[in-house]
Amino acid sequence: MTSRSKLVLTAFLTTLVTIFVPVAAEAYRATGGIMYELSPSDPCLKGRGNCVVYPKSAQLPSGRLVAAFEKATVNPVSGGAAGGTLPIFKSDDDGTTWQPLSEVRAPAELSDDPAYAKYISNWTSPYLYVLPQEVGDLEAGTLLLASVVTGEDHYYTEHKAADPSWIPSNDGDRKDMALALFSSTDDGATWDVENIIAEGGWQGGSAGAIGRNVAAANIHRQVDPVWEPFLMVHDGKLVTYYSDENDYIGVDPETGVAILDPENNTASDSHGQILAHKTWDGTSAAWSEPVIDVAGLTVDRGNGKTQIGGGRPGMTNIAPTTDGLWMLTFEFWGGGANTRYKLADSPVAFGRDGDVDGLEINSLPVDAGSRTLARGGSPVLIGLPDGRIVYNASSSGSVWVNRTGASDGTWTEYQTMVGAGYSRTLQYVEGTGRVAILQGTWGGPTATAIIRYGEVDLGHSEGRYFQLVNRKTGSVIGTGGNSNDANLGNGDVPDVVLEKPGATTDKATQYWHVVTKADGAKTLLNKSGGRSAAIWTGQATAGQKIGQWVDYTEAGTWKFVPTGDGYYRLQAASNTGLYLTGATAGAQLTLQAAASDGSQDWALVPRAGSQGSGDYGLDQAIGDNSEEGA
Repeated sequence: MTSRSKLVLTAFLTTLVTIFVPVAAEAYRATGGIMYELSPSDPCLKGRGNCVVYPKSAQLPSGRLVAAFEKATVNPVSGGAAGGTLPIFKSDDDGTTWQPLSEVRAPAELSDDPAYAKYISNWTSPYLYVLPQEVGDLEAGTLLLASVVTGEDHYYTEHKAADPSWIPSNDGDRKDMALALFSSTDDGATWDVENIIAEGGWQGGSAGAIGRNVAAANIHRQVDPVWEPFLMVHDGKLVTYYSDENDYIGVDPETGVAILDPENNTASDSHGQILAHKTWDGTSAAWSEPVIDVAGLTVDRGNGKTQIGGGRPGMTNIAPTTDGLWMLTFEFWGGGANTRYKLADSPVAFGRDGDVDGLEINSLPVDAGSRTLARGGSPVLIGLPDGRIVYNASSSGSVWVNRTGASDGTWTEYQTMVGAGYSRTLQYVEGTGRVAILQGTWGGPTATAIIRYGEVDLGHSEGRYFQLVNRKTGSVIGTGGNSNDANLGNGDVPDVVLEKPGATTDKATQYWHVVTKADGAKTLLNKSGGRSAAIWTGQATAGQKIGQWVDYTEAGTWKFVPTGDGYYRLQAASNTGLYLTGATAGAQLTLQAAASDGSQDWALVPRAGSQGSGDYGLDQAIGDNSEEGA
């Protein structure tokens, strides 16, 4: 990476971590901001650095985005976990800004059913999902939330009783952990509890202090939580995928159902975890039995007993492929590979192949210039409406896009302006075609707990695209056929050039959105990969070249100056004496002082069939900061 590449990303991400200055809502805000930051006065039930984590989101038919995340603060009334709620935030401007909407209370507070009385805290692992069709008694468009609900955190209350000044440094030990399903029919404003999906037991310190932070009340030192739900509809039923730390001794070969250890609640705990799913028809009282998706390694306990769950597979995410398969990504902390994947011909058949631990994520093919897919656990996978698949994991701020969507497709890396983080989630936004990103942190016991947000354009987003045709040469602005950031896909060499129209295999690389930024100036975003035509060094001085790069600033790069005869000059917003220049067909574009030979004159020609309004229409895109004269 060039010094420019390092300095721009490092400086911006450092600033984003330390400060946040609110700005007015804009149509596109790749750099994002802070959704929620824990107050210094709020005490946590566990280590402060992971007190606010695990953001997830969904989009409602109205267009509203909703998000939920864990906020493991001490309830001021109970002095512990009892009464804990899950915060819900909303965005009614496509993810540009977020505001608090509601809080989802625990089942014991939402229902007088005695079966829910022990679930007194709504804690973590939220997953939001909008029903795409009717399922039993639930109507299409219903907003669902699956989350971990619990009893009291006895590790916390015991330590506080012994020493009121004690401050936790890691996870605790909650009783009666389970996955609950909630529903909302008013866009997330109010909530009902539907049922309990799956039951666990004691937390036992998992996952931050597994088997160490165990409460005295947990007399058998059990570690049996359930975590990390993922919802989808398949064959008319609701399916919940989840991570399960109950102790299982095997799998029924006929049904695929996990076989629970008869001594699960009392025997020495295995500290293992499996991935399983359950189904529900929307009317019956109970969910199905747990069917194995990833069994993990079989572990000899040394007492005449073997149990599955070795390697601790976790965090199911699933997306369809364009060749008729389904892809599952997950954490795996055994065997030297912490992020893996599996393929199956049905989303409820991942366990049928007998493969207990999947394939390493970094074995997937990547484009030249792209690094192997990120590892570090916490993988997230989403499918886009056009068939593309997008992936990220906690070790990188980049995303990887399978541009064909096929199970054997090649993955291309794209940089984003939201840094790496635990459970960094991705959300396709209908209406913009971009991907919203939510990021949680996982820091030390004194770290700041923050949920950040941003977005990324990955190309082929909603709205109008243009070719920019040079008056002097008749050539158009392209990228040499490259789709991703030039420091990745073009050997760290600026790649925005003049090209003959249609001269590249990827025709989309010659088309651009014209997008207004916070200062009223414009940014050009490429149709192929959503990258910005940016000044390569970041310094608007004469002779600087133009490279394709992640949109890394709140400010726009260009001002459009009409020539009076249908052409425009693209003036550098930070140095109005310089203009985007294409002097010779096939040459790299540069910044130069004003010239009268046509090399700085550009006609905006809409792409055939390209429609849009607002920032993406011709008049709106160039009208509000254009200046008379050359």
